[in-house]
Amino acid sequence: MTHIIEAMARRCRAALLAACALPAAAMAAPEAFWGLVGKLAAAAPQGGQAVVRQWPGRPFPLLRGADAGSAPLALAPDLQTSIAEMRLAEGDAVQLMVLKVQGGCITPDELIGRYARVENADFPQPENPDPVRYRVVHLDGVRVSFGFLGGGPGCLAHVVFNPRGR
Repeated sequence: MTHIIEAMARRCRAALLAACALPAAAMAAPEAFWGLVGKLAAAAPQGGQAVVRQWPGRPFPLLRGADAGSAPLALAPDLQTSIAEMRLAEGDAVQLMVLKVQGGCITPDELIGRYARVENADFPQPENPDPVRYRVVHLDGVRVSFGFLGGGPGCLAHVVFNPRGR
Protein backbone atom coordinates (compact mmCIF):
# COMPACT_ATOMS: atom_id res chain seq x y z
CA MET A 1 0.00 0.00 0.00
CA THR A 2 2.85 2.37 0.83
CA HIS A 3 4.32 1.84 -2.65
CA ILE A 4 1.02 2.79 -4.26
CA ILE A 5 0.77 5.99 -2.20
CA GLU A 6 4.40 6.89 -3.00
CA ALA A 7 3.84 6.22 -6.71
CA MET A 8 0.71 8.38 -6.68
CA ALA A 9 2.61 11.18 -4.91
CA ARG A 10 5.40 11.01 -7.54
CA ARG A 11 2.84 11.19 -10.34
CA CYS A 12 1.09 14.16 -8.71
CA ARG A 13 4.43 15.99 -8.33
CA ALA A 14 5.29 15.22 -11.96
CA ALA A 15 1.89 16.45 -13.14
CA LEU A 16 2.26 19.62 -11.08
CA LEU A 17 5.74 20.28 -12.50
CA ALA A 18 4.47 19.65 -16.02
CA ALA A 19 1.58 22.06 -15.50
CA CYS A 20 3.96 24.75 -14.27
CA ALA A 21 6.16 24.23 -17.30
CA LEU A 22 3.36 24.53 -19.84
CA PRO A 23 4.28 26.72 -22.79
CA ALA A 24 2.65 30.09 -23.27
CA ALA A 25 0.32 28.35 -25.72
CA ALA A 26 -1.76 27.23 -22.77
CA MET A 27 -2.63 30.84 -21.92
CA ALA A 28 -5.48 32.47 -23.78
CA ALA A 29 -4.71 35.60 -25.77
CA PRO A 30 -5.72 38.72 -23.90
CA GLU A 31 -8.88 40.49 -24.94
CA ALA A 32 -6.73 43.56 -25.63
CA PHE A 33 -5.10 41.74 -28.56
CA TRP A 34 -8.39 40.74 -30.19
CA GLY A 35 -9.80 44.23 -29.59
CA LEU A 36 -6.76 45.79 -31.25
CA VAL A 37 -7.11 43.51 -34.29
CA GLY A 38 -10.75 44.58 -34.65
CA LYS A 39 -9.95 48.29 -34.28
CA LEU A 40 -7.12 48.15 -36.82
CA ALA A 41 -9.26 46.21 -39.30
CA ALA A 42 -11.99 48.86 -38.98
CA ALA A 43 -9.48 51.74 -39.32
CA ALA A 44 -7.40 50.39 -42.24
CA PRO A 45 -9.94 51.24 -45.01
CA GLN A 46 -10.15 54.79 -43.64
CA GLY A 47 -6.42 55.42 -44.12
CA GLY A 48 -3.13 55.64 -42.29
CA GLN A 49 -4.17 58.51 -40.03
CA ALA A 50 -7.16 56.49 -38.82
CA VAL A 51 -4.84 53.58 -37.99
CA VAL A 52 -2.52 55.88 -36.02
CA ARG A 53 -5.52 57.19 -34.04
CA GLN A 54 -6.49 53.62 -33.10
CA TRP A 55 -2.96 52.58 -32.13
CA PRO A 56 -2.84 52.61 -28.30
CA GLY A 57 0.94 53.06 -28.19
CA ARG A 58 3.10 56.07 -28.91
CA PRO A 59 2.01 57.84 -32.13
CA PHE A 60 4.27 57.32 -35.11
CA PRO A 61 4.86 59.46 -38.20
CA LEU A 62 3.36 58.74 -41.60
CA LEU A 63 5.03 59.85 -44.81
CA ARG A 64 3.26 59.66 -48.16
CA GLY A 65 4.58 56.95 -50.43
CA ALA A 66 6.74 55.51 -47.62
CA ASP A 67 6.37 52.59 -45.25
CA ALA A 68 5.62 53.31 -41.60
CA GLY A 69 5.97 51.33 -38.41
CA SER A 70 5.46 51.65 -34.67
CA ALA A 71 7.39 50.91 -31.52
CA PRO A 72 6.50 47.66 -29.71
CA LEU A 73 3.47 47.74 -27.41
CA ALA A 74 2.89 45.41 -24.45
CA LEU A 75 -0.65 43.99 -24.47
CA ALA A 76 0.02 41.61 -21.59
CA PRO A 77 3.07 40.72 -19.49
CA ASP A 78 4.04 38.05 -22.04
CA LEU A 79 2.62 39.51 -25.26
CA GLN A 80 3.96 42.37 -27.36
CA THR A 81 2.92 43.64 -30.74
CA SER A 82 4.01 46.32 -33.15
CA ILE A 83 3.09 47.56 -36.58
CA ALA A 84 6.07 46.16 -38.41
CA GLU A 85 5.06 47.71 -41.70
CA MET A 86 2.28 49.84 -43.11
CA ARG A 87 2.39 50.55 -46.83
CA LEU A 88 0.67 53.77 -47.81
CA ALA A 89 -0.42 54.82 -51.27
CA GLU A 90 -1.23 58.32 -52.43
CA GLY A 91 -3.88 60.03 -50.39
CA ASP A 92 -3.16 58.18 -47.11
CA ALA A 93 -4.71 54.88 -48.32
CA VAL A 94 -3.42 51.81 -46.52
CA GLN A 95 -2.37 49.19 -49.06
CA LEU A 96 -1.11 46.62 -46.56
CA MET A 97 -0.33 46.52 -42.85
CA VAL A 98 1.63 43.90 -40.91
CA LEU A 99 1.26 43.50 -37.16
CA LYS A 100 4.16 41.62 -35.58
CA VAL A 101 3.35 39.44 -32.54
CA GLN A 102 5.99 38.42 -29.99
CA GLY A 103 6.08 36.74 -26.61
CA GLY A 104 3.05 34.65 -25.74
CA CYS A 105 1.71 31.98 -28.02
CA ILE A 106 -1.65 32.46 -29.71
CA THR A 107 -2.63 29.22 -31.44
CA PRO A 108 -4.81 28.47 -34.48
CA ASP A 109 -7.36 26.92 -32.11
CA GLU A 110 -7.75 30.26 -30.31
CA LEU A 111 -8.38 31.95 -33.66
CA ILE A 112 -10.95 29.34 -34.65
CA GLY A 113 -12.64 29.75 -31.28
CA ARG A 114 -12.77 33.51 -31.78
CA TYR A 115 -14.17 33.82 -35.31
CA ALA A 116 -17.00 31.88 -36.93
CA ARG A 117 -15.52 31.71 -40.45
CA VAL A 118 -11.81 30.95 -40.64
CA GLU A 119 -10.33 29.91 -43.99
CA ASN A 120 -7.02 28.20 -44.67
CA ALA A 121 -4.82 30.17 -47.03
CA ASP A 122 -1.59 28.21 -47.13
CA PHE A 123 0.73 28.45 -50.08
CA PRO A 124 3.92 26.58 -51.02
CA GLN A 125 7.08 27.84 -49.31
CA PRO A 126 9.79 25.42 -50.53
CA GLU A 127 12.74 27.67 -49.60
CA ASN A 128 11.48 28.48 -46.10
CA PRO A 129 12.89 26.15 -43.40
CA ASP A 130 10.12 27.27 -41.00
CA PRO A 131 7.04 27.76 -43.19
CA VAL A 132 4.18 29.93 -42.01
CA ARG A 133 0.59 28.66 -42.12
CA TYR A 134 -2.07 31.25 -42.80
CA ARG A 135 -5.64 31.44 -41.58
CA VAL A 136 -7.89 34.19 -42.95
CA VAL A 137 -10.93 36.01 -41.63
CA HIS A 138 -12.78 38.97 -43.12
CA LEU A 139 -13.47 41.86 -40.73
CA ASP A 140 -15.28 44.99 -41.88
CA GLY A 141 -14.44 44.15 -45.50
CA VAL A 142 -10.73 43.77 -44.68
CA ARG A 143 -8.94 40.49 -45.35
CA VAL A 144 -7.05 39.70 -42.13
CA SER A 145 -4.47 36.91 -42.45
CA PHE A 146 -3.02 35.32 -39.34
CA GLY A 147 0.42 33.78 -39.89
CA PHE A 148 1.31 30.86 -37.60
CA LEU A 149 4.84 29.44 -37.42
CA GLY A 150 5.07 25.88 -38.69
CA GLY A 151 6.95 24.29 -35.79
CA GLY A 152 5.82 23.53 -32.26
CA PRO A 153 2.33 24.53 -31.25
CA GLY A 154 2.06 26.88 -34.25
CA CYS A 155 2.27 30.24 -32.51
CA LEU A 156 1.00 33.41 -34.15
CA ALA A 157 3.88 35.43 -35.62
CA HIS A 158 2.10 38.16 -37.53
CA VAL A 159 -1.24 39.51 -38.68
CA VAL A 160 -1.59 40.98 -42.18
CA PHE A 161 -4.36 43.46 -42.95
CA ASN A 162 -5.36 43.89 -46.60
CA PRO A 163 -8.03 46.61 -46.89
CA ARG A 164 -8.73 45.62 -50.48
CA GLY A 165 -10.03 42.32 -49.15
CA ARG A 166 -8.35 40.08 -51.69
